[in-house]
Amino acid sequence: MHLVRPGRSPKVNVQQFFNYPDKDPQWMTEHKTPMVSNQFLGAVCVKLGFHKHIRQNNAKLTGEICEYVTRIQEVESESNGAVDYWTAVDRAPKCLADVVEAYVGAIFVDSEFNFSVVQEFFDMHLKPFFLDMYIYDAYANQHPLTRIKKRLEDELGCRQHRIATHTTDKTIPHESDRVVAMLMIHDKVHFHGVSVSGRYAKKKMAEVALAGLDGLPEYEFKRRYGCDCNESVPEGEGQEGL
Repeated sequence: MHLVRPGRSPKVNVQQFFNYPDKDPQWMTEHKTPMVSNQFLGAVCVKLGFHKHIRQNNAKLTGEICEYVTRIQEVESESNGAVDYWTAVDRAPKCLADVVEAYVGAIFVDSEFNFSVVQEFFDMHLKPFFLDMYIYDAYANQHPLTRIKKRLEDELGCRQHRIATHTTDKTIPHESDRVVAMLMIHDKVHFHGVSVSGRYAKKKMAEVALAGLDGLPEYEFKRRYGCDCNESVPEGEGQEGL
């Protein structure tokens, strides 16, 4: 079953649109990222005490959970009420975010698919973290997809790029890894990432691309990737593939 991520509430997205009418779709997309990140949902899991009810027998995972819980609780206690405290602790065990998603999916099904219960959960437990989206500017700018877009457009002057995804169960050696995300530069695939979903595959792809383009001067990029973008093209007419 596809579980509903609370941060994807249509009502909240509409509210964000009206709260920040001067922001473009790219800004909206970048600042939605914190809401649906494993890093944030992991912190929510601990805050709600859901982690105490996880049943598993993996010693390594138990240690990772205990370490994360200790760190996130320490950071919160020292935050003086700052709601973005969770950004200071990365690499939350993914199972913590999964628990929150599973819980939201469970209450949605239990209510016979009444979305208002999901909205109520969001309003009560998640929305207080996002009353001011400007505090997540730095977090949004650190996302690999945002960074690769800025690297290509702002630093290398390339506008002809886009991301494509492909789902397959034939060419990937690991059964669980079925989605391939590809970065196309001037209609040629140059970087790719593979994962269990498009979101994770895109992130992996962006990380690979950032490493591949690291330190590459603009003239070498244009030669190597066949980029002939004219910098005189008026702003706003570039590619919006990312």
